[in-house]
Amino acid sequence: MFYKKKSWFKGFIKVKVVGEYPELFFDLCSRNGIQVWNIKKAGKTVCFGEIELADVKKIKILKRKTIHKLYFESRLGFPFFLKHTFYQRPLIIGFVVAVCFIFILSNMVWRIDVVGLDEELEKKVNDQLDNYGVKKGNFQWNIEVPGEIQKKLLKDIPELLWIGVKKNGTTYYLEGVEKTRVEKQQEDEIGHLVAAKDGVIVDLYVKKGQPSVKVNDVVQKGDLLISAYLGQNKQTDKKDDEKEDKQTAVVAQGEVIAKVWYKTTVDMPFDDNYDVLTGKNVTKHYIDISQLKIPIWNFSSIPFQQKEVEVEEKSFYFLNWKLPISYHKEVIHEEKNVKVKRTKEEARKLALEQSKRNLFQLIPTDAIVEEEKVLHERVENGKVKLTIYYTVLEDITKRQPLYQGD
Repeated sequence: MFYKKKSWFKGFIKVKVVGEYPELFFDLCSRNGIQVWNIKKAGKTVCFGEIELADVKKIKILKRKTIHKLYFESRLGFPFFLKHTFYQRPLIIGFVVAVCFIFILSNMVWRIDVVGLDEELEKKVNDQLDNYGVKKGNFQWNIEVPGEIQKKLLKDIPELLWIGVKKNGTTYYLEGVEKTRVEKQQEDEIGHLVAAKDGVIVDLYVKKGQPSVKVNDVVQKGDLLISAYLGQNKQTDKKDDEKEDKQTAVVAQGEVIAKVWYKTTVDMPFDDNYDVLTGKNVTKHYIDISQLKIPIWNFSSIPFQQKEVEVEEKSFYFLNWKLPISYHKEVIHEEKNVKVKRTKEEARKLALEQSKRNLFQLIPTDAIVEEEKVLHERVENGKVKLTIYYTVLEDITKRQPLYQGD
């Protein structure tokens, strides 16, 4: 049995020896280096045994030196299995076509589910997905990875607060949260408008509610700006009056523009160095088989001393199984180290620009920078350090809902 298992891939043959004392023939084989196993005597003049396919020529030569007759009864093992299968060409062709067909279907998009959004926004998402190539019948290796699709959707559809993209086999599953849904809920909630920041009132526009401040008033964070109660005095000891006041509460709406002050501190070195991309790149294509990368296009060496590699991977599937084979596209960008020496004025200018960028991250997009003033400037440790004061006009309202017992 050991030799049978060992020789299955090489192939083995069952032989029949006929003659006087046939077992002596197998003994002769053994003494001439021919392995024989599973020897069985079927009679006085008949004996069976099994030998490796590679020993057929040796046993034929050895047979000529004896008076025994030799017959090859059956051929077993992998080589004979392949030979037999080769003659079944229609079966082989059908099997290969079926595997290829299943492989192709397993790497196509068959379903796209979008949940968590209203009908109008869902249609927008589906239209964008169609533009990205995420549509039924398209091959998955022609589609970007879910992370890139998520970034594009958030960029191209401003109504989306968040959206998750998940790929499961031949299905893309998207779950989104609408930005306006949260905003509508806050707008419809009865409550006051209070100050979100300290400032001095410059202008106010009241759409609904009772104004509690006027122009040139100084307010602090949390101060009431527009009251939800239309009556001037909410506090009363009478329950009926309280009931009446509560019925006159509205959703306070309006804008209160105030002067708000910001202070930023930035520094900019005279000497600096950083890496930049030169614009030159080389693209290489690989097939990755169990972490063994085999190049399939562009076999040239990389001519860049400094480089940044951008890798795009496409996986292959068979039914729901992810195959250990994937396609890799590598874009190698040339990188260059740039050393810069700045004058004091250049460093100061860049510091001011950086300070403004920092400021715009703190203020609303519709805010207006009214005044910019450098409070302090000094040169220290090879850097220009600036302390800058900004006066900004912005809407400082923030909704404060009414709770039971107010």
